[in-house]
Amino acid sequence: MVTLKNDVLEVELNAKGAEIIKIIGQQDHLNYMWKRDPELWANSAPILFPIVGALQNNECRIDGKTYTMTQHGFSRHNEYATHQLSDTCVEFELTPNEDILKQYPYLFDLKVIYTLTDNQLQCHCIVKNTDTKTIYFQIGGHPAFACPFMENESSNDYYIEFEQNETLNQKIIDVARKGMSHKTTLLFDNEKRFFVRQALFNNDAIVVKDFKSHYVTLKSLNHQKSLRFYMDNFNHLGIWTSKHVGGLLAIEPWVGHSDYVDFKGEFKNKEGVVELPEGQEFECQFTIEINQ
Repeated sequence: MVTLKNDVLEVELNAKGAEIIKIIGQQDHLNYMWKRDPELWANSAPILFPIVGALQNNECRIDGKTYTMTQHGFSRHNEYATHQLSDTCVEFELTPNEDILKQYPYLFDLKVIYTLTDNQLQCHCIVKNTDTKTIYFQIGGHPAFACPFMENESSNDYYIEFEQNETLNQKIIDVARKGMSHKTTLLFDNEKRFFVRQALFNNDAIVVKDFKSHYVTLKSLNHQKSLRFYMDNFNHLGIWTSKHVGGLLAIEPWVGHSDYVDFKGEFKNKEGVVELPEGQEFECQFTIEINQ
């Protein structure tokens, strides 16, 4: 484990999946991350790469050849090299190994840099194409937070508030067929907030595209504590809880998402995929702000 610490927050990170394990307030001593209960979800915040969500039949086609990869890709199952730069900054790095190349035949260098500044933890992802050809990928975060923040509270008192009023359609996941349908339903009509309710998540995650807001905030009716989540250079946002609302809410910035249920094309034609020429870099980042 790697620890980052300042006077405001203490952060625990794991090199496996470049994952955030805990964000603890130095003032209130609360862990704002999901407690990783395996009954609901055993992780807390892995980096998703080179896919977000699921492939149809766990298969993808690259240059006419079929490869097998499980949901959210191999990043979350792999140990990153660790370069701790200071008490408040660490760089995790993933490059292809033999097992990765069996799933994904591209050469890359993925750096995930965590920096702690005051009450904010920034996650900066940099993908470099180290291959001799164009590579294609999706990338995302999957940070799951405590909701409610404290025991003896109800998640029903919590709500998600977007920075700006939005008019947004929600993409509908086809749970039975393990993919994205082509259906949408209205989520916001010049609105900005919704309360955390189980019924909203009966079809898995809420998925929206092309939102204007630069951040969303998780708040409660009962106190002033909040968690603000900033996003930069992502084209989708997923908001998810486990099957029964039980203390977990994930705010997931994505580049791309699961295959559509009828998708049979090449990997490079997946939804929201990044096309990265030889020697070039792609960057995206999210920032978690804790207001104790």
